[in-house]
Amino acid sequence: MSQDFAKPHRSKPPAAPGPGRWLWFLTGFIAGGFVTFLVALWLLVPDADQPPEQAGPIAEPEIQAEEMQWDFYEIFPKSVVPVVEDRAEPDMTVDAGPRRWVLQAGSFSDPKDADELRASLILMGLEASITRVEVAGKDWHRVMVGPLESDLDRNRAQDRLAQAQIKAIPIRLK
Repeated sequence: MSQDFAKPHRSKPPAAPGPGRWLWFLTGFIAGGFVTFLVALWLLVPDADQPPEQAGPIAEPEIQAEEMQWDFYEIFPKSVVPVVEDRAEPDMTVDAGPRRWVLQAGSFSDPKDADELRASLILMGLEASITRVEVAGKDWHRVMVGPLESDLDRNRAQDRLAQAQIKAIPIRLK
């Protein structure tokens, strides 16, 4: 490659370290923020020509109350509902015996599934049994928890089943 010796080739001297573009940017940024602060102060200062606002309560003008019409004095006597004296006697028999409950935790067509659920309920500390029932010509195996002697026992058993994410149907025994 040929070289031109008539014109000396000069390389640029390295840039001297000193204030660069960042310093100019920072100076402009600070100056702009200061000007914005001064303008905000100037806009927020109240005018001297206007009186200061009162801090106390302001008296409101009195409002004239309109006369109210009370129509119910006329409506009630006109809307009399006849009372029928002929009514059926309610069944006042009270079951004096204790309430016994059973919780149905599941119903399966496969006896193995019912047995697995029964085993998990026994491990949870619940008394579980399987009852075979024929519905529409097909055998179903119901997993029953109980019998439970009181409402408190039933609620406790339902809570345990709910914690295990097992839905149970309460059935009252006679």
